[in-house]
Amino acid sequence: MKDISSRCAISTTLREPYESLVTIKGEVEHRFTSDSHPSDGGQGKGPTPHELLEASLAGCKSITAQMYAQRKGWPLESITVRVRHEHRTKEGSDQKAHHFDVQVELTGDLTEEQRTRLHEIAGRCPVHRILEQETVFVSELVD
Repeated sequence: MKDISSRCAISTTLREPYESLVTIKGEVEHRFTSDSHPSDGGQGKGPTPHELLEASLAGCKSITAQMYAQRKGWPLESITVRVRHEHRTKEGSDQKAHHFDVQVELTGDLTEEQRTRLHEIAGRCPVHRILEQETVFVSELVD
């Protein structure tokens, strides 16, 4: 497997149960704590991995729509994206699927056409596209 250490996310467990130090290595390095909820045995010292996934999607959608509005010179003042992930039964089926409920709130003096287009563009953000596609994992145990 190729070396992925120059641009990756790293999670290292800490002393408390389920608490992890997450390091994002890339153009800019970031560090924060991820944890499990106290009801699941954690300390609640940071967002859970599921919450980070929801946050990644929400952040990507808002940034993508903001960039598009800026390029077009549209008067978007702010965008708020709410995301909730649940594993639940599909409508009309017994099968379960991952559902991402998304609400997009746009403020600014936008026409209805601009609002519709920004909502559409938010739905095309890179993280949304990744989650829509078949995923392949290549995992390697290293020393």
